[in-house]
Amino acid sequence: MKTMNVRAHAVTNKNAGIAREWTLCAYYGVTRTTHDHVAYDKDSDLNVGNMAISIKASSFTLMSGKLCAGCKSFDDIWNRYEQNVHSNTFVYISKDYIAYSMNLDEFKTFTYNFCYLDRESKKNGGGIKIKCRAESKKMLRWLEEKAAA
Repeated sequence: MKTMNVRAHAVTNKNAGIAREWTLCAYYGVTRTTHDHVAYDKDSDLNVGNMAISIKASSFTLMSGKLCAGCKSFDDIWNRYEQNVHSNTFVYISKDYIAYSMNLDEFKTFTYNFCYLDRESKKNGGGIKIKCRAESKKMLRWLEEKAAA
């Protein structure tokens, strides 16, 4: 795992996930004006060199809705994600604009440590999904320790 300070490229948006995505894009010299809506199994949030990057921010949803159809547990959802994900690099960007870059194995450990099984609202079908907890000191400490290792 490695870290990057992307604060100098910080972009604002009312949606934290979009703001973090645009910030990392700006860090790599890519200008975004709209949010991408590409499924995790079709493409990545950002493609730079040999990195196909999935960008995450606090309280992200890993998978939900039709993508989780037939899944009955956290493991079921993760296994489907792992088998079909297009990205090879996963970047969590903190509220302080520190970007933590992980490979799939590191991201799996992060997901199992800091995400939980949740339900969609009934109006969205009521299915299960994986949701990340809000950013915490424990999460940041874990990311810093892994980056320093």
